[in-house]
Amino acid sequence: MVETETYPIERLSEFSARVFEHFGVPPDDAELAADVLAAADLRGIDSHGVARLHTYFDMLSLGRINPRPRLSVVRQSPSTATVDGDNGLGLVVAPRANDIALEKATESGSGWVSVRNTNHFGIAGYYPLQALKRDLIGWAMTNSTKLVAPLFGAERMLGTNPIAIAFPGLEEPPIVIDLATPAAPTERSRSPDGAARRFRSAGRSTTRETSPTSRRR
Repeated sequence: MVETETYPIERLSEFSARVFEHFGVPPDDAELAADVLAAADLRGIDSHGVARLHTYFDMLSLGRINPRPRLSVVRQSPSTATVDGDNGLGLVVAPRANDIALEKATESGSGWVSVRNTNHFGIAGYYPLQALKRDLIGWAMTNSTKLVAPLFGAERMLGTNPIAIAFPGLEEPPIVIDLATPAAPTERSRSPDGAARRFRSAGRSTTRETSPTSRRR
């Protein structure tokens, strides 16, 4: 039986922030990125929480992420904007862009902001949750690399393309929808030691994500 140890979310957030700061991420940005990861864990989306920190660690180590990006607004109107993330952490760039969208929504009735030149931004649900704090409807979407095989396909060709929507419920609890197109997140399909778990789907079992060992005839 695998032994587990539980840590307070504050401790995990501090650890995450210190890892980001180690790579030169400014303290405020590091805390923001850590908050996005912590939000995933607190909502039970472990695949996108602190457990995913190793991915950002690797990308920062390889120099594939700019730890100190200079965000810029490429173009904008009273209710729209395009933000260039300067290849910064998606966990930092996306929340900053989200703030712009919320400000525009407050002032103009709706706010739509697209982001370019950045990377993985954590759980999509984090962003509409910020809208709820202002009693606004929130909507977040993103593309991704090819991770999903089409129906009856054998190779990954489609992105997971996450989408999240949240809206206030007046006197009832708010409704939050946070989803992606695959049956399960890639990270969740792996056990703690990195080995793929065995799945049974549509009559076939696998020992790896892409290698069926049996097929229903």
